[in-house]
Amino acid sequence: MKMPIGDKFALIERCRGCPNAVVDPLEAETVLAKVIEETGFEERQKERLKTGSPLYHQVFRIAIAGCPNSCSQPQIKDFGVQGQARPGPGEGCTGCGECVAACPDGLIRLSESGPVIDFSRCLNCALCVRACPAEALKVDQRGYKILIGGKLGRRPRLASTMARLGNEAELAAALKKAFMFLLEHGRPHERLGDLVDRCGNVNILPKT
Repeated sequence: MKMPIGDKFALIERCRGCPNAVVDPLEAETVLAKVIEETGFEERQKERLKTGSPLYHQVFRIAIAGCPNSCSQPQIKDFGVQGQARPGPGEGCTGCGECVAACPDGLIRLSESGPVIDFSRCLNCALCVRACPAEALKVDQRGYKILIGGKLGRRPRLASTMARLGNEAELAAALKKAFMFLLEHGRPHERLGDLVDRCGNVNILPKT
């Protein structure tokens, strides 16, 4: 049996920002906390659920991870944020192979012109950038991967990708959109992931 956990209808969990972090999770938390306040989500969710003390599974859970290691588990939260740092080419590659060795997923090979990255599978952790002693790799773009609809429970669901490399403004807009989608279309006690599946990703996920 789920026990009451207090009166919070939206909770933010973030990682502590270890040396692997490619964004500051505290900055993302500040952005998202402001959205919770400005939208009045907690009061509106309270009214939708018609309860003053939500059960564990009724709380809208937000997780922020500073890097793709995802210690805060954004993939199984209603709204997840994952720090991203997309590597790009610099100049002066010496062919030392440090970037190849640094990639945990083996997605880099060396060519005559320098490192070649398989971006179709790259997680944007930027470990290759940090490892390069010649600065032949650099961070080309930094931002947030935005995930929605993750959950555990009796029917687990991994979160869907809402944006692959958003900025802070897009992060705030995405959370607001997720809130409004749930409040306006969600059935009583329906989780966001179930709602997204029921509606076929309509109105919230970009068309692929």
